[in-house]
Amino acid sequence: MKKLFLIILFLWQCPNLWAQENEWPEPIVIKQNRISAVSLDNQDFIMMANQEGDIYQYDRFGEFVNNFSPSRQGRIDFLEATWTVNIFTYSIDLQEYRILDRFLNPIAENRVQTKGINLGKAATLGNNNIIWIYDESDFSLKQFDHRRNQIIQQQPLNLILTNSDLMIQEIKEYQNLVFLRIKDEGISILDNQANLIKILPFNTNQPLAFRKQELIYVQNGLINFVDYINATPSSFANPKEVKNHAILISDKAVIFYNLSEILIYDKAFSPLNQR
Repeated sequence: MKKLFLIILFLWQCPNLWAQENEWPEPIVIKQNRISAVSLDNQDFIMMANQEGDIYQYDRFGEFVNNFSPSRQGRIDFLEATWTVNIFTYSIDLQEYRILDRFLNPIAENRVQTKGINLGKAATLGNNNIIWIYDESDFSLKQFDHRRNQIIQQQPLNLILTNSDLMIQEIKEYQNLVFLRIKDEGISILDNQANLIKILPFNTNQPLAFRKQELIYVQNGLINFVDYINATPSSFANPKEVKNHAILISDKAVIFYNLSEILIYDKAFSPLNQR
């Protein structure tokens, strides 16, 4: 009888335990207007850029830390804060990159059209402070060394991705691989010499996010993880507050953001605490 009672008690508790493991805590909310890009650095600071070109820095508790406002305003389309020392921004409208230190002091900036790049449609900061730029004028992926002010390598993507319309929406370098997000075509993965490795045929209009060996994106009410080596998928339910948000994950926080807000969840108390 005692054994039967314990079994019944366990079965009664299982749904409650499952619910607790799949519940999200209340988020910290940062309200901002006209958010254009968000990135995390390796110390869990949140960098947010807006359509005027301003950059705001917050800690993982949502507390304001610092900000930068440029003398010449323009939408920031790409923001990269992953690297230890520097923060990178790129504006398509201005055709201009800027590199800042972790205190948001500018250390390099220039217009790419003065450097042999005619129409840079996507850019990111890579290893050894090399800038990857997709030049739509000649369909080339170019490596630009901003310290030497010269292009050190270029690869014509129309010869590599022969069946692509080359609507490149984003570039990211991660773990010595280069990821191209291409509209309606998926994610193309290249090595660091711009040779094609594989294409992941899933579409997302969200900025690329990574965690360990996985790509992460939000779609149809789910947080989707895709192993970019073996394409193994997994998914988790969104928090109830998430509507048309993109995602970033660090060791301590899960961040969702859209054009008007950033939601910060304590990762340790979320369903993603093992990710």
